[in-house]
Amino acid sequence: MKAKQLALGTVQFGLPYGVAGRGEAVPEVEVRAILRRAQALGIRTLDTAAAYGDIEARLSDLGSEAFDVVSKLAALPQDIETAAVADWVWTQAERSRARLGGRLVALMVHRDEDLTGALGAATWSSLRDWGRRHGIAVGASCYDPARMSRLAELNGFAVVQAPGNALDQRAADAGAAVSNIEVHLRSVFLQGLLLMEPRAAKRAVPAATAALARWHAWCAAQALDARVAALSIVKSFEAVGTCVVGVDSLAQLEEIAAAWAEAAPLRAPELACGDAAVIDPRTWRAQR
Repeated sequence: MKAKQLALGTVQFGLPYGVAGRGEAVPEVEVRAILRRAQALGIRTLDTAAAYGDIEARLSDLGSEAFDVVSKLAALPQDIETAAVADWVWTQAERSRARLGGRLVALMVHRDEDLTGALGAATWSSLRDWGRRHGIAVGASCYDPARMSRLAELNGFAVVQAPGNALDQRAADAGAAVSNIEVHLRSVFLQGLLLMEPRAAKRAVPAATAALARWHAWCAAQALDARVAALSIVKSFEAVGTCVVGVDSLAQLEEIAAAWAEAAPLRAPELACGDAAVIDPRTWRAQR
């Protein structure tokens, strides 16, 4: 099993985000406090993206000097011609590098479809060549962990990000197929749904009612706080090296860091749910 590290996501710093979010981007003064505390807690990696509002551009001014940064390109334009792909990828990658400087250690496409569609070969060859020139790992973010093994076959592919949590355990058994790449897990708390009060969670995502009832009953049976329980389960995912968590406040960071220190790997395959209406946040808006 790979050693696990906790990384701090920054989407909440650039956008209102998450079904349990505060409804606004985290104010700058609080972002600075969160980053200072994260550094003191031993967190060394930030996760960001060109699509997270303006936070990729602002990170350098917010006290992020001590962190390694992983970022993601904007989605490939739908109307782009094949001949223009290489220049587009190179320009976008250089923009991220200019914003983040030497702290940028990995750059991914934000949608793995950009590597598997009709323009995938052109997109990948350009990103791979850019990464080799600058000594920066390159890869992809995906929604379906089953695609990780296909992506891992690409020449030079080094890092992948995928969702995973107590209800979405598709990444739990990725195994040998991704043993040679760095796996980052996001959505560890399922946008906070796993930590919400049950009635509020039911209102937010009605399709998840039964799955959440099983989740809360399991936490109670294990005598575990929901944060500790959620982190214990993802710590058992063998292929995962980095767990990315986002926070809306300094208090949340403190709670998650304490839970991470307490959590020990714990398998719970009985909680896994294959219903996209439950585990894929892209479907939630239609339920409200």
